[in-house]
Amino acid sequence: MRLEAALEHAGLMLGEFLGEGAWHYAWQVNRGEQQLVLRIPKTIAYGKQVSFDEAALKAEYAGTKLYYQTVNKAHEGAAPLFFDYHVTPELTYTIETYGGSQIDLHTITLERAYKIGLQTGAIHKATEEIPHGLAGFGYLAWSEEKGLHGALNGDVSEFIYEESEEHLADYQALCLAYLDYDDIIVKKALQLAVNLRKKAFIKPLLGNQDVSPENILCSGENVCLIDPYPSVYYARGMAGNFMNLYETYFVALADTERYKKHRFHECKGNLRMIAKGFIEGYSAGNQQIVGEIRGEQLLQLLETAHSHFRLLSEDVAKETEIRYGNKEAIEKRVEMLCRELKELAASQIKVLV
Repeated sequence: MRLEAALEHAGLMLGEFLGEGAWHYAWQVNRGEQQLVLRIPKTIAYGKQVSFDEAALKAEYAGTKLYYQTVNKAHEGAAPLFFDYHVTPELTYTIETYGGSQIDLHTITLERAYKIGLQTGAIHKATEEIPHGLAGFGYLAWSEEKGLHGALNGDVSEFIYEESEEHLADYQALCLAYLDYDDIIVKKALQLAVNLRKKAFIKPLLGNQDVSPENILCSGENVCLIDPYPSVYYARGMAGNFMNLYETYFVALADTERYKKHRFHECKGNLRMIAKGFIEGYSAGNQQIVGEIRGEQLLQLLETAHSHFRLLSEDVAKETEIRYGNKEAIEKRVEMLCRELKELAASQIKVLV
């Protein structure tokens, strides 16, 4: 019924069902000669009923529209050229330009994976250089009074400082709980990473936290980025997040209900090759930028481990189990992430100086 209502309201002709993500169903649709994608939010996500939240939906969709517009100013066609949305309690949907096919990590060559990463990194860097025009910083929020804006106010440099100190405190908490985490090289590398971000941060820029493989489309040889999770913050943090996702996170969580359909453990080589291309495309050979990204990647990996550690002190809710597995799986992952943290710190400590 919601699909029929959205088609009628937007004046669309139904094509084929494209699939579903964590939060939306998607269909290929047509408006005249235009090929579009229609997305309708799920009523149940991660095992929970999703209630209507106008401000949250408008923040998400207005943020997506801003991100697409900004990407296209930096690199036309690297995001859907058209995006619109409708939000009411009775009917909510988005429509956007059809951007191509999802990449298949199991069939692409290593060379193709590298080129996808190279393009994606260059797009991210170019997008950051376009002024976003938003007040505030952090994740995006929406209100009738302010429209779209950063959810946080105040001195963003002070926020970076406090967050950095929290990273170091989180590492100490892990060391107290797990003796194996206490490592002199990791400790030194984390301190260098924190020092680097305090020195490198200048102003909050528009970035995208969610560039999972299902959100990278290809049309011929060109990449098109969709379904972003934008924020306004330290840009290198988003680049470091990308590296952590592709070099560690997706494979580490490949057995969870959230990710098992992707079989990430079977395509580790392509994931790492996308990461290799990304950091080269983003940095364009600038070793200072490489160091800043690797420092953020180290901090992202630390927080992946610490968030798992925190989950062990809580009851595992259905949503948590879908995302992370049961307590036994989480405990094993904490131990595995310790090894990953040591390996990354040892391999990258020289670029953090």
